[in-house]
Amino acid sequence: MKKLFLIIVLLCGSTHAADYKSAQRLAAGDVISAEVFNDILDRIELALKSSAAADLVGTWTVTQTACGVASGWLGNCGEGNEISPTGYTTSSDDNLTKQRLDTVVFTDDGDGSFSLSTNSYCAFVRTGVGNSACSMSYNVVDGYFIINSGGYAAYTLQKISSTRYIMGMNASGSGSFNIIRLDKKALPPEAPTSLTVTIDEATVSLSWTANDEDVTSYSIHTKDAADGTFKELNTSTTNAFTDTLAAGVTRWYRVFTVNSDGTSLGSNVVRVTNPAAE
Repeated sequence: MKKLFLIIVLLCGSTHAADYKSAQRLAAGDVISAEVFNDILDRIELALKSSAAADLVGTWTVTQTACGVASGWLGNCGEGNEISPTGYTTSSDDNLTKQRLDTVVFTDDGDGSFSLSTNSYCAFVRTGVGNSACSMSYNVVDGYFIINSGGYAAYTLQKISSTRYIMGMNASGSGSFNIIRLDKKALPPEAPTSLTVTIDEATVSLSWTANDEDVTSYSIHTKDAADGTFKELNTSTTNAFTDTLAAGVTRWYRVFTVNSDGTSLGSNVVRVTNPAAE
C-alpha cells in the first residue's frame, strides 16, 4: 500500500432548526483549511449580525406558550373568561404554562414591507385569545418584532440560531405573557461528518458518516491545488465513493448532502497525495 498523506479539517455548524450546536468538533492536531475557516467566520458573523425582517422570510413552526390557566390569554390570565383559547396542551409544571403549535409564513412584499400569515391560530397578538388564523404586516427593529394587531405591539426578539428565534411579551399589569418560538421548516440536510480516505495504488476510497435520513444524494467536490476552487466531481447515493488519483498528484476532497430542500454545509476536508512511483 502506498504512503498516504492526509490533513483532516473539521467544520462547526448545524442546519436543523434548533439551538446552535457544532456538528463537528476539532481535536488536537487538526489543521483547518481556508474553506472551513471561512465557513466558521461566516457563521460567527451571522450570529453577531442584528436581525432584520428579511431574516424571517420563509415557513416556520410556531410554538406558542401562555399562562397555564385554561381560560387565560395575553391580557387576562384569570379563570372563567367568557372566551377561552383553543388548541393548547397544558404543560406538566403545576399549570404555569400551556402550549399550542401552528405554522406561519413570513413574506417579503417587495415594496419594502413584510407580512405574515398563520395557518390555524394567531400567536402574534397585542392581546386576546388568537383562536383563528391571521395575517398582518410586521417589521424587525433593534431587537424588537413589531406588529399592529388590534393595536401596536413590540415583542422582544432573540436569535438563537439562523433557524430558531424566540420572541416574547410580558404584560405585567395583567399578570400575563406570550412567548413564541419559531423553528424554520424545509431546511437543507445535515452535513456529513468524519470524511476519511484510504489509498491503494491509484485508487482512493472515501467514506463518511451520514447524519440525515432524508438524502437524495451526496455531492463529492474536489480541487487539485491549495488555492483552487472546489468543484463537483461526482455524486453518490451511498456514503462511499471511489476516485482514481495519478502518481504524484495531490487532491482535496469535501462532501455535501443533497435533498429536495437544498444542499448541506460541507464535511471536513481531506487532502490526499499519491506519491510518485519510485
